[in-house]
Amino acid sequence: MKPVWLWIHGWGMSPDVWGDPGVWLPEARHRLFSYEGCHTVDEMKERLREIVCEESLQGGPVHVLGWSLGGMLALELAMETGLGENKERLPIGQAVLIGASLRFVDERREIGWPGRVIRRMRTQLTADPAGTLLRFADSMLSPGERPTWPAVAERLAKRTDFTLAGLEAGLTYLLETDLTGRWERCSQAWAVEDVSEEIAMRDGAPEVIWMHGGEDPVCPPAALAVGPFRKTVLFPGAGHAPFVTQPERFAQQLRRIADGYR
Repeated sequence: MKPVWLWIHGWGMSPDVWGDPGVWLPEARHRLFSYEGCHTVDEMKERLREIVCEESLQGGPVHVLGWSLGGMLALELAMETGLGENKERLPIGQAVLIGASLRFVDERREIGWPGRVIRRMRTQLTADPAGTLLRFADSMLSPGERPTWPAVAERLAKRTDFTLAGLEAGLTYLLETDLTGRWERCSQAWAVEDVSEEIAMRDGAPEVIWMHGGEDPVCPPAALAVGPFRKTVLFPGAGHAPFVTQPERFAQQLRRIADGYR
């Protein structure tokens, strides 16, 4: 049976940003998440849980790949394993997080954006939703990507499947959420020291991989220094959407990750 991958896009975007994931992982079955009809983050999380449980009935774990806000939601999903938080274990195999972090807001702009920027976006969203989404998409490019990808913002912001309430809820989530403590507790619960004195993972623990653009202006790579991250992939020169601007390298790394699943 083919492994299942669930793709979760970021704030203000749509499943269209992925194109056809089957091109990257032809040996897998793919499902694209939709925020359509979700008005709160709790509704987004519940839909994700339902999809994972539904897909797991086919046999085997579900692999999740989340980008930006979708990456944070995917991480929360992965942390619901029963190992660190005494919850019913979700059948998550790998969780690949692209341009995600444990905490999006950083007043010093070292690992994220100041809260005032998010609050301003929330205000602008009411008056000019399309313009707000386009400006956000434009902010994703690294300086080196701008000459090569002049229309990438229009492509990314062409359509959104978020409701207006969902967009506002997503910004509030980014403004208020800090997963640092939960991640540290889960990382400790998942890890086990084997006979070779190397750190291995307990049976049933999800395998979390962090993918990051080396020049991501939205979620700077310094965010990877905040917590214990065992597996990271860096795309030199890439901004917030390396799967768009470096598709060949992204495909190569993703195939390597999928092939290496224990």
